[in-house]
Amino acid sequence: MSRLPTARRGGEYYRVVAPECVEPLDTAYSKAFGGRWNPSGEFGALYLNANVQVAAANARAQHAGRALKLFDLVPSARPELVTVDVPPLDVVDAASSAGIAALGFGEGFPFGASWPQCQAIAREAKAAGVPGIVSRSNAEATPTRVVGEELAIFEGFAVAQRDRRPFAAWYPDPIPG
Repeated sequence: MSRLPTARRGGEYYRVVAPECVEPLDTAYSKAFGGRWNPSGEFGALYLNANVQVAAANARAQHAGRALKLFDLVPSARPELVTVDVPPLDVVDAASSAGIAALGFGEGFPFGASWPQCQAIAREAKAAGVPGIVSRSNAEATPTRVVGEELAIFEGFAVAQRDRRPFAAWYPDPIPG
């Protein structure tokens, strides 16, 4: 493999999806539009959350800067949570301090890191046959705090959907009244 630092990840992860999403493990949208760890039009990535707290932060982040916030949505339009089983994989390490330094990022990563920087690493990883990247979550990140980890699995690597829960059954904070 290349210069990329790796970490072993696997087990239970979570994906936040819209209630109308029919194929929650499909990477076609991310391939078409890109994301932090996949350049648009090149390859897809399945973005997963390491725990429910990270999933909740991502659900809130999807509405940051919008007129309608997460709790402004009618209950039936709020995101659902899909539980995903990930087999043990050696992925690029953009989560530990050592991995972040080896990739050339500052200790405050992901705060301030550009998508082109991350996508260049993802291209290298994909070309080397690495199945994905574990990263500190950018949802609600500050220069000194992150909520937790996310896992981006590149298209072509199999994961399995276990279950799917409506918003009221998974969201950890009390719903404002």
